[in-house]
Amino acid sequence: MNKHTFSGICRYIWRHMVRASVKSILVILVIFAILLTQGWLQETIRRSEREINRLYETTYVFGQIVPSNPNIVVQHREGGDVITRQTLDEIVTSGLVEDIYFETSTPWALIANPNVDGMFPFHIIDEIAGDGNDFDAWEHREFLNELIAIEDLDLFMSRHISSNVHGLGVLFGSEYDQTSFVYTDESLETPIPIIVSEEIMMANEFEFGGILSIGYRLNRNPALWEEMTVVVVGMHQIPQMPRTILLPLSAWEFAPGDIIGFTTLQFMVDPALNRELPVVRERIEEIITQSGAGFTALRLDLQDEELRFVVQTMEENVSLLWLLYPVVVIVSMLIAMGLSFFLTLQNAKNVAVMRIFGGTRNKIGIILWIEQLVLCLGGLMLGFGLLAVLNWGFGILEILGIAGLYLFSVMIGSAIGLFIILRHAPLELLQVKE
Repeated sequence: MNKHTFSGICRYIWRHMVRASVKSILVILVIFAILLTQGWLQETIRRSEREINRLYETTYVFGQIVPSNPNIVVQHREGGDVITRQTLDEIVTSGLVEDIYFETSTPWALIANPNVDGMFPFHIIDEIAGDGNDFDAWEHREFLNELIAIEDLDLFMSRHISSNVHGLGVLFGSEYDQTSFVYTDESLETPIPIIVSEEIMMANEFEFGGILSIGYRLNRNPALWEEMTVVVVGMHQIPQMPRTILLPLSAWEFAPGDIIGFTTLQFMVDPALNRELPVVRERIEEIITQSGAGFTALRLDLQDEELRFVVQTMEENVSLLWLLYPVVVIVSMLIAMGLSFFLTLQNAKNVAVMRIFGGTRNKIGIILWIEQLVLCLGGLMLGFGLLAVLNWGFGILEILGIAGLYLFSVMIGSAIGLFIILRHAPLELLQVKE
């Protein structure tokens, strides 16, 4: 050690690390474990953030417009529109929703074979009510059918028949199929295609292709009955709708009478707007609370509880991890600093020997300093290597930042230890118990 050349310093450091192999391995493993813990924490944060993004991008939030007063639903089934066409159009064109489903209906309808002139036999209404009596829809409801106008048959069936129920659906006549359930004749000169329930079909002995007539009363004009000529193209088997007749929404809008409202409006929020659900809610509520939005007060039923609960919990966990992350870094730096400090103190006798053989304080300090830095670099390289294998890699700037922090901590810890050791005379250091 007479000549403290760079090669000589390197040989000394290597030999010393080999002789003190247990301590050297301990330093490397501690740095490695600290770095692995930090990498795991950051990877956990990243995975959680990716999962949050996935939930926001793929979760569909169901919404519907319903009466503010739940009893209105019962009243509506006795006849009563809920949502105006203007409100429907504003929601459809708002750009906030997709997969929109809506329908309208009246439960005051009768279906029968037409008179010889092709008109609805209105005399049966008087026969049901009795001579001289007014027709009471509620009292004679067992004679009435519900007429529901729908835009999308598949959506309607999917909402009313459970996916685990097999064998139920719509049976079309031999000359008809689903494409027959459309109507474009605004003049109403051709019969409107309808799908009747199995119960109506069997009870009245109707046949596919049969021309029938429907008389219906609208809630807007309770004393006025209208009529339409229809043709049976299909039969549905919806258990909870035994006396229901389906017809295309376009035909309902062409039909005579003040049919301007909708009973059902359901939709899915555009997943791209899931992060802005409060804004979506506020905008839709503005639409449905404005004057004339409905024939009764409306409210938005937005079923976002599951998304909010899951995502909010995950976001809170991520926020907690981000708060914990700098604490882990600081604690890791203190551990690295403390470990290098105590290991430097363990070299007291080596420092005494080197000083006895003429080593200067500066050269001895450099040797011990480099030794600690080499051990730290070994732990960092091992840690970053495993993180790369696990695909928990850091970016270049992160690697440089983390390595710089740990090397700085080791330098500070070693410097403090060297300052304490080099203050003492060699003979005092030889008396220190390691």
